[in-house]
Amino acid sequence: MLPLWYFSEMIITPCIAFILVSTPLEIHPADSNVDGTFLQSTFLPGTLIGNWNAKTAPDGTTTLPGYWGGSGNNLIDCELTPSFGGPFDSSCSGGLEIELHSEQNSMSMSGLTIVAFENSPSAFPLTLGMVYGTFRTTQPSSLFPGDIPFEIPLGEGSLTSLRFEQLMPQDISLVPISSGVWSYSATIPVTITFEADIVGTPSGPLVGGGVLQLQGVVEQTASHIQLTGESSWESNDTIDNPPIDFENMPMDIPTIIPAGELASILLSATAETATLDTIVNLHFDASAEVGIPGDVDGDGYVGVNDLLALIAVWGTCDSCVEDINHDGTVNVTDLLVVIGNWSSS
Repeated sequence: MLPLWYFSEMIITPCIAFILVSTPLEIHPADSNVDGTFLQSTFLPGTLIGNWNAKTAPDGTTTLPGYWGGSGNNLIDCELTPSFGGPFDSSCSGGLEIELHSEQNSMSMSGLTIVAFENSPSAFPLTLGMVYGTFRTTQPSSLFPGDIPFEIPLGEGSLTSLRFEQLMPQDISLVPISSGVWSYSATIPVTITFEADIVGTPSGPLVGGGVLQLQGVVEQTASHIQLTGESSWESNDTIDNPPIDFENMPMDIPTIIPAGELASILLSATAETATLDTIVNLHFDASAEVGIPGDVDGDGYVGVNDLLALIAVWGTCDSCVEDINHDGTVNVTDLLVVIGNWSSS
């Protein structure tokens, strides 16, 4: 243990920097939302085949390549392009950490995570674009001329998760508005992750990069920190080899020549690329209740008792309240927090 005289000169030093420990803030869903529009489209080369099976579906559809000839039930090459999208609006949750240096009009931001749709998936119309080579079916008998793109309504797909995650800590300049209130502008690199459900099949995650051009306000009182943020942007992303595939997905397609019936087929495909076009508007409100920095014993002010508590456990001290900056050691850094927030008598 170090003697009290070790600290005496430090206590009366006329100029001591103020140090504030990083503060976790919670984003409040009731006051935070993300809205906009999006269109997600995926290119999946694959095959189709009739659902005929000698034992389980003897009355099922068979597929034959070309305009004539052939026998059995054959794979037909095809290209599938499922797409869905539209306007969306969701509350969002999450959190971040800030370290506010009020005397320097600056702060650092880290760990920003914003999550939407996880508790309330949003449904959108889903269509399947299809191109295939010429083939014929039996049961029912029909000709399907090839290389003619068409779309099949599939019902609805759901956007089940939208996440923004900060890639690295960011130092941010603050502009004073009034006592304890600042505005800020920041460029925050993030990953953007979409997850969806397409006809009961999970799609994604689709992960892309982006930048949040955040603007907002920070407000600090003795017991409370509040931060708001807003950002709007457009993006057009292409993702190679997204984790989307399915095998033998049943589907009924309308016959072409002659029309009027439905042929039952099985689709199999693996995605090569996905595109994601978005227009997004984001607003969030985050806050935290905070104690007085340096008030180790929690009595509402910083004084001799807090100083003595630090001295008593000086050195390595994991998970103890005297380790104000949570670095595993009680040392001069923690002492400066106590001195910098010393309560007037």
